[in-house]
Amino acid sequence: MFGQMHSLTQKTSPGKILWGLSLPQVIIILLGARLSYSLSEIIPALPVNNFIIAHIHHLIPLFFCVFVLFVRQSKTNLSIGIYFYYWLLFKFRKKTFVWKRS
Repeated sequence: MFGQMHSLTQKTSPGKILWGLSLPQVIIILLGARLSYSLSEIIPALPVNNFIIAHIHHLIPLFFCVFVLFVRQSKTNLSIGIYFYYWLLFKFRKKTFVWKRS
């Protein structure tokens, strides 16, 4: 009614679970870690004496997941994963062509 104060509803944000990350972010990083572990079981280490350099290629899935989560597209400020998802929806949507005679 007129003249009565109503408090605005509180906007909820995704809860931070671990190191300031939300639950979907933690799940995607764990998925990348699991893929990296599976890759390390299949592909042997490189023949180099340094342990870190010998196993650096096993971390490619983890680096890719972190890249998709945290790198943002400059024009839209969407993360690369969400931007790529919307781009695929745009490319594979049903298109209707209207032909006009000129």
